[in-house]
Amino acid sequence: METVSAKLTAAAVMGVVASYIGEIWVFVAFTFFATMLDYITGLLAGRANEGLNSKRAVKGLYKKLGIFMLLSLGLFLDGAVNHFMTESIHILEMPFNLPIAHIVTMWIVITEAISICENLERLDVPIPKWMVKMLRKAEKEIDKDTGEGDDK
Repeated sequence: METVSAKLTAAAVMGVVASYIGEIWVFVAFTFFATMLDYITGLLAGRANEGLNSKRAVKGLYKKLGIFMLLSLGLFLDGAVNHFMTESIHILEMPFNLPIAHIVTMWIVITEAISICENLERLDVPIPKWMVKMLRKAEKEIDKDTGEGDDK
């Protein structure tokens, strides 16, 4: 649970700071870039190692579309809650932007960074050992805490 909490805390802190800055579209662009980079490196790694598998590639594309749906949900929640607070219960202008979408973008970028490093490793690209160690430890803890590692 410690690593999941650390990942969520990091995403939340970065999301709140990003919300304070207020440039959500910059963070959406970072999320788009990280997601596409992960998809491309995944395709390259698959092609180099196992051979390109169209079913797996389409499944990966669906996953990326799902990620953008998650991001859209975060943007929607930011707007809906803000509208509810100002229009329905008549609280005056909120003094800050809600950080939901920013937190979601940070969560996605952290997750995609782990996957990008794994794909690059499969391509035999040298990655700093400290980065690999940190990401692998975080991934192992996340998998253990979420039960995803049970079938490995």
